[in-house]
Amino acid sequence: MCAASAAQNSAPTSGKPRVKSTKWIAADHSNGRISAWSMQEVEAQQHVFASSGADMMSDLALLVDRLHDCGPDTPILLSDDGLRGGDSGTLTVPAKASNLPMGETMLSRHPLRLLGGLSQANPRAVMRGAASRIAGFLSLNRDWDGVVCVPGETTHWALISADEIVSFQSFLTAGLWRSIAPHMSIDPDAEMGARQTDELTQAMTTIQSKPETLAARLAELQAQPSGNSTARATRLWGLLLGAELSAARPYWLGQNIALIAPPALDNLYSTALGHQGISVTHTDADRMALAGLVSAWRGMSA
Repeated sequence: MCAASAAQNSAPTSGKPRVKSTKWIAADHSNGRISAWSMQEVEAQQHVFASSGADMMSDLALLVDRLHDCGPDTPILLSDDGLRGGDSGTLTVPAKASNLPMGETMLSRHPLRLLGGLSQANPRAVMRGAASRIAGFLSLNRDWDGVVCVPGETTHWALISADEIVSFQSFLTAGLWRSIAPHMSIDPDAEMGARQTDELTQAMTTIQSKPETLAARLAELQAQPSGNSTARATRLWGLLLGAELSAARPYWLGQNIALIAPPALDNLYSTALGHQGISVTHTDADRMALAGLVSAWRGMSA
């Protein structure tokens, strides 16, 4: 098993590492979850995952300790949505997602490489872990042009052309839902049931016809008597997703769309996009995360 502690021995520095090992650990932190893979070159040997708390680096150290057959100096390559491990900087779009900046630090005796992200001046936006997952998708789908939607606490819509992220738009839809739900007596962990599709699409239509009424429709939902928590949660998602898709229309209209969503959001976004008559290429978020890390590992200096 790998031995690790949460101690970081140096601050991240810019530049890619000079040496890479054939034995390494791929790690991804996104949407409150950490995944780690024990790697032999590009082949995953073992996959472990856990929820992350306030101290993500300590959680990562505990997770790495569950991996077998890797020494305490096995290097870690981390994609982090939340800057818990440090800030490795960003590239300004248009840029290739496979060329993300990379910082270096230590997690106990493990050399830790932290992938950076992408930034945009107008509209101002920053994309971190999602950029690595998009890189993974593009590594598996060569010459793909269109728009990749990556839902999460922050959702990103990225326009792809000639293997570059040309521009992107970001939305705090899931974060808003999580903040608003408790004030409406909605369980923050409630998920849309199979029978709630009509609830979602009807709420979407209400907002898409008059986006300026979003705050009023939210107040109406809050004033309704408490009932079926799942139905209320779905209506709230419908209002917020209707607003997001209205604003993101320049991205999805007439485009090939690929969806890289965690399980909790996949059905919601799939239903919302289907309501717009959009054909979607579905992906496995863990597979895209690992493919992005493998792509970054391949790009490191030998």
